[in-house]
Amino acid sequence: MAVVFLVGVGLAIGMAASAAVRCVPPDGDLAFCPRPTAGRSIPRARPTARSEGLVPFSYAFVKTPAPVYRSPEEALRGGPPVRVFPPGYVWVSVHGRAEAGGRVFYQINPGEYMEAGFLAFGAPSAFQGLAFETPPTQPFGWIVQAVRPARAPGEAPDPQAPILGRYTPIVVAETRKVGGTKWYRIGPDQWVAARFVGLVFPTRPPQGIPPGAKWIEVNLYEQTLAAYEGDRLVYATLISSGRSRTPTVIGLFPIQIKARTARMAGNIFGYYYLEDVPWTMFFHEGYALHGAYWHDRFGFPQSRGCVNLAPRDARWLFAWAEPAGDGPFVRATPEQPGTWVWVHP
Repeated sequence: MAVVFLVGVGLAIGMAASAAVRCVPPDGDLAFCPRPTAGRSIPRARPTARSEGLVPFSYAFVKTPAPVYRSPEEALRGGPPVRVFPPGYVWVSVHGRAEAGGRVFYQINPGEYMEAGFLAFGAPSAFQGLAFETPPTQPFGWIVQAVRPARAPGEAPDPQAPILGRYTPIVVAETRKVGGTKWYRIGPDQWVAARFVGLVFPTRPPQGIPPGAKWIEVNLYEQTLAAYEGDRLVYATLISSGRSRTPTVIGLFPIQIKARTARMAGNIFGYYYLEDVPWTMFFHEGYALHGAYWHDRFGFPQSRGCVNLAPRDARWLFAWAEPAGDGPFVRATPEQPGTWVWVHP
């Protein structure tokens, strides 16, 4: 479970007051760079592009251990770092780019710069689940591991069948059990074993959820999530829940806090630090539903306890779930309670 420090949303483009840093205008826009003042330039970091609009910022993996400096000049002078990321799993949000002394630096926070060599930019998952106007009645889901279907349950893959790629949506027409393994028929003479799929089984609200209320089902076995309005299924997707050493809490909980971004850090089976985790919804202590920009393993346990969502899914769920509010940080109240989250094996 993460130790969480909440932060707001914003594109913090800081200024480094030194003639040694050269402003790099985006797309050749010279008006971006400030004019010289009193015989010296006052450069600032160049904003970086977000990853295809999927996430609020650009994000980069940190090759640890890595020093962080107050400015590029401090690094060039050999000054002391403001902090050093220790060995571990570290991701930072990148807000700007600056050049100094022929070297490239990236701004990760106001007054915090890292040299480019310590950063490797990531590409967040473009996967997104399904929204429904007419709720499905049959089990459905996605292929989570590329597979060539068999012609009958328990048989070897059909060499003439096309390979179904990861994240291919499917509908289950029939279920059979062969030798202790479940098989699903997903098309004419097309059968796949349960380990290759993550499924949603449309259901009714569990006891404790008021009639007509919004609620979220998290199925840890299938690694899927389904959003309901009363009995009506409106959205479904794949998730990544906690691994066996750091399992996700089980039970029925209301969302307590929604934060557009959150900083998560801890030392559970190794140090980790994740900046500006997007669209975070805390439902029990430090456990949350949130976007994950650092992996594309949805459909398999991957987290230290939270429920990871692909960025597009997290953004949709954040806008849909209660409590409602436009601010970067919204807390549930008796007058505006949070959406229920039902987590089960």
